[in-house]
Amino acid sequence: MQKRRLTGLWACASLVVASGCAQTSDNELHPATVNTLTNQQKVQIERVISDWFGGIKITLADDVFTNSSLVTIERRGHLDSQGRLVEGRHNNQAYSFTLYKKGTQCLLSNDGTGQKIALDNLECEAAE
Repeated sequence: MQKRRLTGLWACASLVVASGCAQTSDNELHPATVNTLTNQQKVQIERVISDWFGGIKITLADDVFTNSSLVTIERRGHLDSQGRLVEGRHNNQAYSFTLYKKGTQCLLSNDGTGQKIALDNLECEAAE
């Protein structure tokens, strides 16, 4: 009788632990990518990043976040009248942004500030 009770208790404890793990995994951030990206979705990502830069126009590649969960953006250097960098180089800081999946949401993270914004109408999957 005691053995049967311990076996039942062990089974219940295992079930509780397993369900707890399943619940916490939905709350964890996982680096993510997208399979396909519509122009509307790309514009949404550009708008969020532009807002973080104070409204500066941002142009991203058409396949942004399809191969990697990370994108890095550099500000353009100052150009002369012929389109060459003034003094041949620049020391502008690069900014990085990461796409995350949290449950069913896709979140865009400003890696410099840690701020995260949920992206509407975007399906992403955890990167491997």
